[in-house]
Amino acid sequence: MPEKSLIALVDDHPLVRRALSDALRATFPGLEIATTATVEEALFSLRRRLSSPDIQRAWVLLDLGLPGLSGLAAIMALKALDPRVTILTLSGSDDDLQVGACLGCGSYGFISKGAPIEDLLAVVTDAIHGRLLKGTWLSSVGLRDSQTLEKLALTERQLQVLSMVCQGKTNRQIADGLGITEITAKAHIGAIFRTLKVSSRTQAVLVAQRIGAAL
Repeated sequence: MPEKSLIALVDDHPLVRRALSDALRATFPGLEIATTATVEEALFSLRRRLSSPDIQRAWVLLDLGLPGLSGLAAIMALKALDPRVTILTLSGSDDDLQVGACLGCGSYGFISKGAPIEDLLAVVTDAIHGRLLKGTWLSSVGLRDSQTLEKLALTERQLQVLSMVCQGKTNRQIADGLGITEITAKAHIGAIFRTLKVSSRTQAVLVAQRIGAAL
């Protein structure tokens, strides 16, 4: 077992969090397992833990559907925290578009909550031992090839704009809220439409809901 590694589980469902943390502790008795219910709590915990050089790598099992900061924005926030942090996304969905968006925004792998716990633990074991391939996708029916998926890579600013579009805000309201010009807001929306391959705000909202960007 490689030393100086940490597994951080972020899931707001108490039963799921307890079951997964118990399974992780039983599988990796010499490893530190940290659990939180929100990304905000995880950021605080990881920032404190990673302030010491004794942790060489932190693997974060991140549920997408959380209160507060969640979805693609949560992946970006955790990735930006420290280069030692690596994200494995957990989701109740096997939506191809969502998987591609998560991988495109920086998740190292994607794990369906419908997968058997033994398969999940096998993926985490490969991660801890440095054997896990980037882009690994464990679906509810087993490992699938993510290489054929389109990786939807949105910037942090584009995620902010898309979230405001989902809230029904106009270009002027988006510009005022972010402290940018209306022309810049419009340019961001155009770039988002091209990335998501949509032609209207309604279509953008529907895609945002699928990929975990409708905050």
